[in-house]
Amino acid sequence: MNLPSRSFSDLVRDMSAAITASFGDLIDMSVGSVLRAIIEANAAIGLWAQWLIALTLQTTRAATSAGIDLDTWMADFSFFRLPAQAASGTISFSRYSGGVIAQVPAGSLVKTNDGSVVFRVMEDVENSAWQASLGTYVLATGILSLDLPVESIVPGLIGNVGANSITLLASPIAGVDFVNNNGPIFGGADAESDDFFRYRFTAYMASLSRATIDAVRYAITTVGSDLKYILLENTDAGFQFRPGSLLIICSDPFGNLPSTIFNALTVALNATRGVGTVFFIVPPSIISINVSMTVTWVGEPVPKNAAALITIAVSSYLGGIAIGGLVSLSRIIETVYATTPGISNISNITINSANVDLQLEADFVAIFGSVTLR
Repeated sequence: MNLPSRSFSDLVRDMSAAITASFGDLIDMSVGSVLRAIIEANAAIGLWAQWLIALTLQTTRAATSAGIDLDTWMADFSFFRLPAQAASGTISFSRYSGGVIAQVPAGSLVKTNDGSVVFRVMEDVENSAWQASLGTYVLATGILSLDLPVESIVPGLIGNVGANSITLLASPIAGVDFVNNNGPIFGGADAESDDFFRYRFTAYMASLSRATIDAVRYAITTVGSDLKYILLENTDAGFQFRPGSLLIICSDPFGNLPSTIFNALTVALNATRGVGTVFFIVPPSIISINVSMTVTWVGEPVPKNAAALITIAVSSYLGGIAIGGLVSLSRIIETVYATTPGISNISNITINSANVDLQLEADFVAIFGSVTLR
């Protein structure tokens, strides 16, 4: 229901009318009079009390709370917002001469071209160049380049950058002359939005003491808000009919199902499934999407980062397509137009060499392949 409220003028007018109706004689209500000042002072107090009431009602309901107020409301149910995720990827540390040994310590910092986003080198114990006793990667004599894992310092979408955009060393590293990311850095995600937070809470309440589809969906969202998935009832891992079974086709935004996600899903779904039922978790089949288009620009020169912006925009769009979804030509065009106001026309666009929308099969997921600008 809508809370009835009064403006300052409404309060002054109503109080003036009430006072006037109580007296038979004329009353001085002009600006500057004592009675007018008392009425306006009371109206100001009324507005303040009205604001306090509205604020209290807003912050005591999940439907109207926002930000930290929504977090504290949900905390009463031991229900918490999913945090932001840092972007990660691989960067090449290179040098002109391999005459001496060089070291790249874990924690070394690199930056994007404009210095706005900072990444740190992460440990990778499976990398043959990693020396655990020294806490560093070693470029042996004769090795000119080494690909190392990095992660954005600040979690969130800001860490998602295109290829060839990380080229600065935050501080000199002896024996390393330049750095570059040959591929895009992905995986960054902002903290869960208020709307999705409320949606998860609704699903959580609907899942209590139940073994329903809503309960399964909630269990999956507790593992990651950006997971893609579809549910097939009475189907086993071989896509054959099997009563009492549930097939979950699930992946991260890149079409992968890492063991960490698989194990977390197994635990979450075991706590949800009904007695006597079984479930299977499998990754989707992957189809790489290669987009080609002709882009016409208004005036010259073409922005230096135009290709990177378009690549990021297209890859972000593809990352949002559900398993078995539609890869739409018109949506890609809309996405590219939004990257910069300098684009005047987009033509000759193809998806995997075809000038038609691509409808994915039910168990397929689209991943970014490449963008070619003609």
